[in-house]
Amino acid sequence: MDRTAAQAAFSGFLADRSLTPPQIRFIEMVIDQLSARGVIEASALYEPPFSNLHAEGPDALFGGNVEVIEGVFEVLRQVNSGLVA
Repeated sequence: MDRTAAQAAFSGFLADRSLTPPQIRFIEMVIDQLSARGVIEASALYEPPFSNLHAEGPDALFGGNVEVIEGVFEVLRQVNSGLVA
């Protein structure tokens, strides 16, 4: 996936001023992986390098902010399905 397209897909999260630096880094890592691989399975978000930010995965990293983490998974699903190119 083109890096610009990956950044655009996740731009709403990057613009969210309520996110902490580790949370923003998580989103950036998703963009990096999409740019390198094209797709990421949701289960990969619970493994290194993502788990290096929080051993308990994105749910714990985002501290129960269900809207954000569900949004990340939804955008990822759309990207993997080819709905976002």
